[in-house]
Amino acid sequence: MSAAARDPNQGYSMLSDDAELDHDELSWKGPGARDDVEGESFLRPDPARVYHCLSGGRWDFRIDEAFARRLTDIDETVRTAAVINRLHGTLIAHFLAERGFAQILDLGCGYAHDWSRALGRHETPLLGDVLPRATIVHVDIDGIAAGRAQSTMAGLYGNPSVLQADIRLMPEVLAHPQIAERFDTSRPIAALLHDVLPWIGDDQETAAAVAALREWLPPGSALSLTHATSDLSPTPHTQAQLTSLWDEEAATSFRPRTRNAINALFGDWDLVDPGLVPTARWHPGHPHARDPDTYSAAFAGLALKPQARTSDVEEHRCT
Repeated sequence: MSAAARDPNQGYSMLSDDAELDHDELSWKGPGARDDVEGESFLRPDPARVYHCLSGGRWDFRIDEAFARRLTDIDETVRTAAVINRLHGTLIAHFLAERGFAQILDLGCGYAHDWSRALGRHETPLLGDVLPRATIVHVDIDGIAAGRAQSTMAGLYGNPSVLQADIRLMPEVLAHPQIAERFDTSRPIAALLHDVLPWIGDDQETAAAVAALREWLPPGSALSLTHATSDLSPTPHTQAQLTSLWDEEAATSFRPRTRNAINALFGDWDLVDPGLVPTARWHPGHPHARDPDTYSAAFAGLALKPQARTSDVEEHRCT
């Protein structure tokens, strides 16, 4: 078989050696990509793996499982919050499909759930399952997550494709051939940032990265965010304990933000109804829509980039 084929037990397979490709630049190592030095990534809990464990995935390590238990000892609802966020991603994919989006930039793709023989698909559908004809690029800083995505999310002839990169370097990431050469910036693009930005501890870096993304996206594009928040924590003490545990045990900054701070990340874009709300309440069909807001532990919102104003176009032409 000369072309890559879909293996139901493994997801989307890698490209074969003799497959014809449209792009000369095939490297999936992008700006800020780090190699695992002497297995260091296995020595501490990892956000992507812990989230995968909390949301019901079975691909993780004992260190991540133990850390997940410590989190749930502090706040047992963190497991529900992870499930709520993962299901939200599927609902957003259907929302985008219904509105004709055919270009998806998935920033912080994490780990796909395992293949379910009973369902005949991954337990949580892949973006490529919901949007089979879309151009999709998955990005993740975690080298193991990106490597796993190559075997579970990458598709025929590299579409969907995977890029290991650090989104704090957003302008360089967007200029990488895996992104710049795959997307048509004359048409709308949907960018997903689901449970990604809390892992950037610096507020200025976070704001700058999202601002660069908003600038790059064409008019009519969508930006979908979910972001952990201190506003929905059961108690200030609980939030402080969770943040401290991440900082000390995982050596990873965990930065929940207020609703106002999260809302500012959308700039002047127009939020789609119901606006910026607890994640489970964004979509009426969410299985956890009636759960207490504290179970979401995060806000979700989707905004559309306004069309260019006539005065802006004329000014651009003059310059």
